[in-house]
Amino acid sequence: MKVLLVDDEKPIRDMLLSFLQELKYEVDSAATVAEGLKKANEFNPDTILLDVHLPDGTGLDFFRKFQEMKMEASVVLITANVDVKVAVEAIKRGAEDYLAKPLNLDELEIVLNKLNEKRGLRRDLEAMKSHQKAMYQKDYLFLPDPTMQKVYEQIEQVAQQSSVTVMIAGETGTGKEHVAKLIHVLSARTAAPFVELHCGAMPENLLEAELFGYEAGAFTDARRAKPGLFEVANGGTVFLDEIGEMPLSAQTKLLKVLEQKAIRRLGGLQESKIDVRIIAATNRDLKQAVEAGTFRADLFYRLNVVNIILPPLKSRPEDIESLARFFFNDFCKDFNKKLRPLSTEVIAALKNYAWPGNVRELKNAMERAVLTCRVEALVPGDFPSAPVRSNPVRTGIGKTSVEPMSRDEAEKENIQKALLAFNGHKTKVAEHLGVSRTTLLSKIKKYRLG
Repeated sequence: MKVLLVDDEKPIRDMLLSFLQELKYEVDSAATVAEGLKKANEFNPDTILLDVHLPDGTGLDFFRKFQEMKMEASVVLITANVDVKVAVEAIKRGAEDYLAKPLNLDELEIVLNKLNEKRGLRRDLEAMKSHQKAMYQKDYLFLPDPTMQKVYEQIEQVAQQSSVTVMIAGETGTGKEHVAKLIHVLSARTAAPFVELHCGAMPENLLEAELFGYEAGAFTDARRAKPGLFEVANGGTVFLDEIGEMPLSAQTKLLKVLEQKAIRRLGGLQESKIDVRIIAATNRDLKQAVEAGTFRADLFYRLNVVNIILPPLKSRPEDIESLARFFFNDFCKDFNKKLRPLSTEVIAALKNYAWPGNVRELKNAMERAVLTCRVEALVPGDFPSAPVRSNPVRTGIGKTSVEPMSRDEAEKENIQKALLAFNGHKTKVAEHLGVSRTTLLSKIKKYRLG
């Protein structure tokens, strides 16, 4: 560790320099504010031992100017008892600690050891973050579409603010869980847990038990206490997928978590403080849900601090190609198959399909195609073939124009074809389309196909 000593009393400087060198630290010294700032810039220390009184200013003056240099060294002030208020003010501004004169060398050694240990932990954490980021980015395709580039900019920005809640909106299968995980990986919380829960996948009573935990005897089957996901994720991130499906009673408790940063287990009496970032995702229009009274307005505004919107895949033809090649290469490796690269005909067919299940459907379709391929290359017939067709319409000047199918029309047609292909087997149709069975059933009801 590199230590810079800033003190105008030469006997103290010489004594401390000798002591620090015995401790095997790399050291340098200065006698004034100006010299100390110059040495800090040249020496780039990890820790600065700073006297409160200097010939050309105070230690607080030095600290203010040092902070403006945006260097990351830890600062420990050396002060007489009468100057403790100055040291406390510096600590409020970000200094690490202070030591009173006359200096106790054993105490100084303890402080430096703690700072060195903290520096090592910080270095290890940064290395872990870099490793996790590299590994996740290796498995996560960054897409070329301009709308997705804006999404990545939002991800980078919000990742730096590790307490801000985030709402991710988009159709089913657009990759909301990947965005949530990327925010976590790029944030200061990356070494802590990332916990995911699908809010529509379990009954109301189980949802609350899963989120908040329970004490032994809280209900019939609660034979022993169990921590909830908020406790498990403490220090990390909780991702609440399909937040729009959360029952109102659970919404009330979630709002309390956001407001008080505390949870209480079911059947428990004591509250526990927690530190988590909450990221929510939805494929519903939550503003409409608020108007309908199925979603709390106050919870919506607390969750919707940063809103990231993922566009549907069919609106991003270049991303379709990038994703198709990415998934193709991955599944060829997974299944140990040596197939020829995707042809222009296959790419054209993929771009001409509506992909109602978005990225998830494309991934599932590519997995099936690669797995079942018995020849040297994939062909357009290996993939869904319902295009976003065009309908001829009359314009006001007597010419025929082309009007693309609406999203709902294309989605309805795709579901109809899949129902016919799988003889009405809902589970197989949902898997084929890359959507959940619950989503499929709601679509069938919406389009009156059942």
